[in-house]
Order: sequence, then C-alpha cells, then structure tokens
Amino acid sequence: MGANQPNAGTPPEPPDTEALLDRLIEVGAIREDADGTLRISSALHDILDLYEQSYGDLPEDKFTEAVADAFGLEYSEAVRRIDEEGVTREEFVAYLSLRAHFEDEDEPVPDPVERATMAAIVTEIDPATPIPQGMDELVDEDVETFLASNERAVVFVWRLRCDPCEQMKRELDETLDSLPADVPVVGIDGEAAPTFRDRFGVDVAPAVVCIEDGEAVATETGYQSPAAVATLVDDAF
Repeated sequence: MGANQPNAGTPPEPPDTEALLDRLIEVGAIREDADGTLRISSALHDILDLYEQSYGDLPEDKFTEAVADAFGLEYSEAVRRIDEEGVTREEFVAYLSLRAHFEDEDEPVPDPVERATMAAIVTEIDPATPIPQGMDELVDEDVETFLASNERAVVFVWRLRCDPCEQMKRELDETLDSLPADVPVVGIDGEAAPTFRDRFGVDVAPAVVCIEDGEAVATETGYQSPAAVATLVDDAF
C-alpha cells in the first residue's frame, strides 16, 4: 500500500515487521500485556474510531478516490492497487490513523511502506481494551469463577473514550500503592461485561467495586482520587 516502484533489478528490502511492531509499542499505538497479548492502545483506538466514521461507509467510488488522494495516484491506479493488493478499508483507516497518532506524539511519521506494514499489523491484533497496563483484566465470562476463588476483591470498571477513566489511570500507580497487598485488584471493561454490571448494579464508568463473599460491600462511581479509593477500600474491609 503506497509503495514506490523499485528500480529494475534492485528489489527493496522488505520492512522489518518485528522492528515496526516494537516502534508501535514504543510510541503507544500498541500495548503489550504482561502475558504477551498485543492490543490496540486507547489512544490509537480513538483515532481509528474517528477515521472509521469518515471512511467506513463511503461508496466504493469515493473510497477509491480517497485512496488515490492519500497515495498521489491516478484513479485507475488506485483501482488496480485495491484489486490486486487487497487494500481493505480497515487497513486504509489504520494507515491514516497511524499518521495522526505519530503526529500527536510529536514523532517522525514513518514512510508510506513502513506505515502500510504497520497498518497491516494493527488490523491483525486484538481490539483495544480500556484496562490499563499493570492491572489484571477480568472478563465477563470469568466473573463467577473469580468471585468463588477470592473472598475479597476490588474491581475497577473502565470504559474506552472516558475522560474521568483516563484521569484515574494517570494516577493509577499511586492508587494501587495505597491498597492492601492481600486484596486482589482487577479491571473490567464495563461495555463488554453485562453480567458483572447486572449483578452489581454498575452502569457508570469509572467505578470502584469492593466485593466480599460475592457481594458488593462498597461502590463508588465517577472519578475517584487515590486517597478516595484508599478510604473506600479501608472502610469496606
């Protein structure tokens, strides 16, 4: 996607996929969980969402025009590349979004070939998660097993594109340092956890739920300072 034509007899070296992945992690476009799982970061996800709204539902001719404009191609050449190279809307959205992300981070924008390879990487990995790095993730289908295995727990409910969530994440290290070491702390994606929300009556993010013997003993929603979270947990347990 967007590659320059090589000189005859001098094929270019293929992009180093591992190095490009490392670069995506370095600039915060991709995050790597403790277990090695790769996910789109919240920051890149928000940009992808904006570009998807602009390009996801374009008629085919308008999409082709957009590809031609982005790569400086004639319309017929854009048609050929879409057909022969399999340029998908998802990859195109990722390609444009990566430029915006690098610019937002005040980082040099990769060249078109590298960015096209990065776009392919982005479209292949797991979706974004609002769970911050350094916090174990609880998925909805494991809620019952988790509660049966832990007498007490503190569950943080997060959501993507949530300003108070992001504010709490910036203070997360301080928050976690203030909590008892013997009480498990996990995060859950509220939008993907209807079972948890229904059981504990949580319909706002962020939220902090203190659970004991399978029951919520204290809950606070909205932004909570590290001191407020520490007080909530101390009072609950």
